[in-house]
This record gives sequence, structure tokens and C-alpha cells, in this order.
Amino acid sequence: MLRKILASKFRGMGIAGLLVAVSRRVFARPISSFRACRYYFVDAVGLEIGGPSKIFARRGLFPVYPIAGRVDNCNFNAQTIWESALVRGPTFRYDKNRPCGTQYFLEATDLSAIASNSCDFILSSHALEHVANPLLALSEWIRCLKTDGIMALVLPHKDGTFDHRRPVTTLGHLIADFKLETPESDTTHFAEILQLHDLSRDPEAGDIETFTLRVQQNVAIRGLHHHVFDTALAVCVISWGGLQIIAVEAVWPYHIFVVAKKLAPGMSPDNHLFIGAQT
Repeated sequence: MLRKILASKFRGMGIAGLLVAVSRRVFARPISSFRACRYYFVDAVGLEIGGPSKIFARRGLFPVYPIAGRVDNCNFNAQTIWESALVRGPTFRYDKNRPCGTQYFLEATDLSAIASNSCDFILSSHALEHVANPLLALSEWIRCLKTDGIMALVLPHKDGTFDHRRPVTTLGHLIADFKLETPESDTTHFAEILQLHDLSRDPEAGDIETFTLRVQQNVAIRGLHHHVFDTALAVCVISWGGLQIIAVEAVWPYHIFVVAKKLAPGMSPDNHLFIGAQT
């Protein structure tokens, strides 16, 4: 089993990526952004979109789980290609030493079961790129945050993933999706994905026939990256949402971390130091 896992990692990331992944697993050192923002999460109660995520776990890069008061969770369905047989209610087990959070089944773009201004923090790791209308999702997540609440957003950088052949999505495109109320059934990017998705970096996707079937079934399984991010776009998206950025960090081979705070009504963020962040 271990041999299969290592072989899969090697095919996806190469020998350098495999060595980095193994060393992080052994030494388990949180990234600098987490160390700078850790106090925001201590005994706080928040919501994760997608997950559970190794990045937020006890030995992860951004280990919120072991210090939070409680983490609730939202998935679009009880059955996903990442999780199976999820159960609604107080069943979200994210850390062995913390109480279970509440498991919700909701669209990332419609968290109507979550009260406005109710969350101390929002977590999301490698989820927003799977959403057809990311700015609509982001606006919902921000609605749920309390004033001074924290969002920790992790996105895949295109250069380190199977998206490296695809162009970075523009902010203008995302704004158009928001204004047009683009639904999750959108197929706009399917032709581009089929043409440019690098299957050699995505061994779990199978061959082209298997991957084509996944593309066709995306509205049910949500396995595709509708949109393609680099660090600059991640910063622009958070700024569009009116959040004050606290930290931005790119972590090799493919993670973009952005940590940001919800401001009081009427206040505007000053993110000029982060705008134009290295891609």
C-alpha cells in the first residue's frame, strides 16, 4: 500500500516534490503564515468548506484543527470522490482530541443554513477552484464571518499542478460569472480542460477515456478545476471580497495560502502591499 502511495506521489510531483512531501510529514513544521496568525484560531469556532483537509490537521502546514474550539464542515453531498458516507449532524471528526463539529450538506455558493456573522473563521483548502462561480461562493463565506473573523484560503498554483498548461483565469471572467449567476452545471471550461489538463500530473484521473467521463459527470462529482489560479489572482479575489489581507504565502510545490480578516461595515481594505504578488 505504501509503495502505491509513494508511486502516485512520484508521478504527480516528481522526485523533488516527493522528498519535500516526505520531509514535511516527518518534521511537521507549520508554515510562517500560520505561526503569525495562530492566535486568531485558539478556542475559536469556525466552518470549513470541503474537507477534512490534511493541511489543517495536527501535522499539517496550517494546523488549525488541534487549537480550534470547534470546526464545523460543509460538503456539497454525502458522497464525494474524496469522502464517502458522510452523515449530517454532529459527526464531523477533524481531530481526535476535539469535539465533533456539525456536518452540513450545502452548496459552497448557498450556505443558507449558516447564520450571518456567526463564524470566527472560515477554512477552505483546494475547494474554491472546483466552484463554477467562485465570487458567489466567496461572498457567502464572507457573509457567515463575524466582523474581525478570519478566512484561511488555500488554492492550487497552476504551475505546480495538472493545470500548468491552462491560462490563469482573469478577475474579469470571475466577475462576469458572478454577475451572470453562473450555476454549478456550467460547462464553459470543459473543452479547455479536456485539451490542456496534464494527465501525467494527475495519475488518479486515469486515462483519457476515464477522465472524459469524469468531465461529463462533473455536476455530480465536482472533480474539475473550473478556474485556474496563481498568487496574483488569489490576492485579487480576496481584495474583491473586501477582506483585509494579513498574510500571503506560496508553498512549494503548488499551495497558495491567503489569510485575511473581515472588516467592519463601511471600512475598506488596504491591500496595496500584496497587489501584484509574485505569480
